[in-house]
Amino acid sequence: MTVSHVGASLGPTSLAEKARLTGDFADWHNLFYRTVWITGTLDIAAVRAAWRRVCRHHDALRRTYVSADEARTHADALSEVEFHTAETDDEAIELMRSFLGTPFSLDGPGFSRIAIVQRSERRYLLGVAMDHIMTDLLSWNRIRADFKEFYDRALAGDTGDVTGVNGYHMFAAEQRRLFSGGWGEERKEFWRSYTDEFGAYPPPFLADAKHTGEYQYKVIDRALPADAKARVDALSRQARVTPFAAVSTGILAGVREVADDPTAGISVTHHGRGLPGTSETPGLFAQTVPLHLGRRVTSPLESVREVFQRTHDVFEYALPLTVAGRAWNEVLTGVGRAAAGLYLELNERPRSTYYTPWFTGTEVEYVELSFPGDKVWDETVIVSWNLYETGPRLVAEYNGNYFPDAAVEELLEAAQRFVLSATTA
Repeated sequence: MTVSHVGASLGPTSLAEKARLTGDFADWHNLFYRTVWITGTLDIAAVRAAWRRVCRHHDALRRTYVSADEARTHADALSEVEFHTAETDDEAIELMRSFLGTPFSLDGPGFSRIAIVQRSERRYLLGVAMDHIMTDLLSWNRIRADFKEFYDRALAGDTGDVTGVNGYHMFAAEQRRLFSGGWGEERKEFWRSYTDEFGAYPPPFLADAKHTGEYQYKVIDRALPADAKARVDALSRQARVTPFAAVSTGILAGVREVADDPTAGISVTHHGRGLPGTSETPGLFAQTVPLHLGRRVTSPLESVREVFQRTHDVFEYALPLTVAGRAWNEVLTGVGRAAAGLYLELNERPRSTYYTPWFTGTEVEYVELSFPGDKVWDETVIVSWNLYETGPRLVAEYNGNYFPDAAVEELLEAAQRFVLSATTA
């Protein structure tokens, strides 16, 4: 579709957008996508109307970039629903892979794609791709909920305007204003003191790890006791902390035990909206910050409380640290140097159920796709606590040609032992 600049407004990029535009992630594929098979009656015209309304409602989907420091927010949608047909499921999937899998250009006309491939009267493949520059996980949940609501409204004949306020546009301007004043100075002092204590980035999980070949994706998936979530909750209540702090401490304790390093640290992703009025605003807010145990060995409960205080601090002062550090002439973190990435889930149902229902009167089945050029973390162990009520798991994803399997197994064993036994300590 043709992109018009008529009615577009100019303003500063957010610090997260600037990080993406200035090289920290600019060479990555960085796709955020969902693909689902849809079974049932699907009104294509209503899907198209709903998608346009989603884009009109959330200004993050209408942004392009003049430079690393200046964004343009357009008045109308920058993408529309494409429609295709296919004779087989494999053909439909390859069509979708080709459509979704092309990397977005950072100086391009938009950062979202959506398509439907019809296989039969009641079977469709729907795919949505967005560049990470304009979304994160919380953004996607908001966008998908609105997509369903606007679809239902379109079916009911509601054609009213749903244009929202320029939420992300306003956030970016306010963040840049605050960053140049006392708010930014407070963050600079915090991160200067934090890195003075712990260093610019967490040390490697294994100092002697070596690349022995091309990236080899490996997964260790440990079944946890059926009452794992209840035990995490009990530890959190006993220590008077969040479950996130409890399981983070377990990973930190595991890293320290395996690596035998008192400076053990991990990197965690903070998805919080740090300024008032941003809790429901889609856009790129996610940023990675370091988290550490103190050097002093303490009891399990004291360690959990200590990490809880650190999570409060690093999230309170969270910024894209490479960009902020450049602005302050400080070295605050190193991309890709994490001892272990931590992604935490506390849901009580499998992830596949998060994608149902997309549209009233339909059922969906999630489809996993891979694309050439996907980013791999070849020197990072990504750990997930999946505390499903029906099957809790502790999972590690890593490069098998860099990390020894036995060391990753030992990390998970130590983390599990710490978290699930701490309430009896």
